[in-house]
Amino acid sequence: MGQQDWAPDFLGPGFEARALGDGSHGPLGVLVRHMPAGPADPEAPPHAPLVYVHGWSDYFFNAELARFSSSRGRPLYALDLPGHGRSLAGPGTPGFVGSSGHYLESVGAAVQAASEASGVEPVLMGHSAGGLAAALFAQREPGALAGLVLSSPWLVPHLGDRPARVLEGVLGRAARTRPEAPIPLPPRGHYWRAVAREAGGEWDLDAALRPRHAFPVRVGWLHGVLEAQRSLRAGPAIEVPTLLLASASSDLGLFWRERMRRTDAVLPVGPMLLAAGALCRRLEVARIEGGLHDVLLSAPGVRREAYARLAQWLEGV
Repeated sequence: MGQQDWAPDFLGPGFEARALGDGSHGPLGVLVRHMPAGPADPEAPPHAPLVYVHGWSDYFFNAELARFSSSRGRPLYALDLPGHGRSLAGPGTPGFVGSSGHYLESVGAAVQAASEASGVEPVLMGHSAGGLAAALFAQREPGALAGLVLSSPWLVPHLGDRPARVLEGVLGRAARTRPEAPIPLPPRGHYWRAVAREAGGEWDLDAALRPRHAFPVRVGWLHGVLEAQRSLRAGPAIEVPTLLLASASSDLGLFWRERMRRTDAVLPVGPMLLAAGALCRRLEVARIEGGLHDVLLSAPGVRREAYARLAQWLEGV
């Protein structure tokens, strides 16, 4: 199946979407765009577009980020990964991207589309598992990007390196025969509770596109994540200018606490910072007090600080 034409997107006026078609690993996902209003100044150099990749079991809904980017002359291209969000209308298992190669191919298609449309290399921005995919792409294809923004990226396994290698080996055998087999894990909805309007957050989330307790964790998906994290650790270093955007603190407790509305309740920030520091040659870190796992979904005052740091960094790219 080839690429489709742009069509109006459900985010409203100014937003369009189209499927990216199929690659060697299957469907590549759906790309959303939001373009700057009015004609571009022919005398001014073009701004690098911003390509955004969401996290696992999520989809792109942050119209505020799109308008932030396009109001500064930067087209925003947001990728709904295979098996996520807008891509759920096509074939595939919800929440399932089965290998690091599939992540790379999907992100590469989005970067290529943005680059061809604008004539310049884009800035790639990835959140959580999307940050892992973005870091892996920047490591493999440094000449394709003007810069990299890692928003609370999932760069390291929760278990530590040695247990992760053992788990990757165990999962590898099952991933070859039953990649979509679910792994029974207890559900955790803390992050959803911090974000969703119906639970006290301020964002309207489509339950058909983003389930409260996330999609089931599947063997092939988790194996692909561990594979990507191991590949990052092996190097080489990421050379493009990189901004790490993250909360100032984490709370990974098993039970809900109201302070989880002001912290990262998904990933530990400390190991994330250490991994990024070891991986990225030209790294700037922005730790945002009171930030959620996705700091751009935090309380309004927290978001203002995060956007100010992001705008300042983008001006230097």
